[in-house]
Amino acid sequence: MQKTRSHYIKKDQSKSKQTKLGSQIQELFEKKGMGTFEKVQKAIFEENIECQEVQDALEYFLSYRRSGFFVRPTLISLGCEAVGGYTNAVLDVAVPLVLMSGGMDIHDDILDNQKSQDSRLTVLGRFNKDVALLAGDALLFKGLMSWHELVKEKLSIQRFIEISRLLQKAFFEVGDGQALEISLKRKADVDPERYRHIVKKKAADIEALLRIGAIIGNASRDEIKALGEYGRCLGMLWILGDDVADMFNHKELKRRIKNTCLPLPLFYALENPKFKSQLHEIIFNKKITRKDTETILQMTTEAAGLEKTKKIMRDLISKALKGVKRFKNAEKLKLLVRDSLNFVSQI
Repeated sequence: MQKTRSHYIKKDQSKSKQTKLGSQIQELFEKKGMGTFEKVQKAIFEENIECQEVQDALEYFLSYRRSGFFVRPTLISLGCEAVGGYTNAVLDVAVPLVLMSGGMDIHDDILDNQKSQDSRLTVLGRFNKDVALLAGDALLFKGLMSWHELVKEKLSIQRFIEISRLLQKAFFEVGDGQALEISLKRKADVDPERYRHIVKKKAADIEALLRIGAIIGNASRDEIKALGEYGRCLGMLWILGDDVADMFNHKELKRRIKNTCLPLPLFYALENPKFKSQLHEIIFNKKITRKDTETILQMTTEAAGLEKTKKIMRDLISKALKGVKRFKNAEKLKLLVRDSLNFVSQI
């Protein structure tokens, strides 16, 4: 699952609309996800963990990533509702998925050396690498065990196998995408199409959540496929939205240049011969100042890096909306895409 998005708007346009839309989405996530959060909290604390640091790290993760626990069950619920299904079973399925994904999120922060997000320390930033790794392991194992317990009472063996295979495919695809992204660390001469391929792979988990919701709702194969395609588009939109937002955030852009993979708009800018040499000089400098990141943003804008990324996002928005047009109960899914559309319009 993609991490909580932070929007750094270039111009103060349609501020009231942005606030209203964001409030609607936040309310939707909290309403759909609160039950899952409470069950996840209970599942974590029922284990007897003697190491106080790991226990503290898990408690901190629950508070730090609380909003992140709402997104996954919400997407499963919306997928189920779109095909006219009942959402009673969503809570039981969502809990182990949230636990496993939470472990992957902590491990992802370790890979990216991400010590803060949205002005808050991550588990890695608050504790240390060893404690963060063990906390992530605990969430993964608890999630796996919780998942296998579902087959006893909550899911038929056929549905359990179907969803398990779907999860296996999604987790391996996301992991492969993350591994490919690591290979781009500290590299500037990267084909933007290669990075877009990685973004598509990393969006596999969002596709899986929508497919799972459709399966729980007894959808047809065509309906499951349509919602999966919508989910893939939504996941890519969230990732690319973060790429754009990071271009306007000095700390995040600096972190990405030093520790992870450059944002897509910057890859586009590096293709421009007019700016390539100067961008290289800044990117590979040992010390990057705020003025440097402002220069990078200015050159990326002049090189149409932001505009090219916006076009990709607009195409994904059109495809996502077209994919859910057939569903009568898809207004909330459309709401999530309209949030991305509103974001693009303000860049």
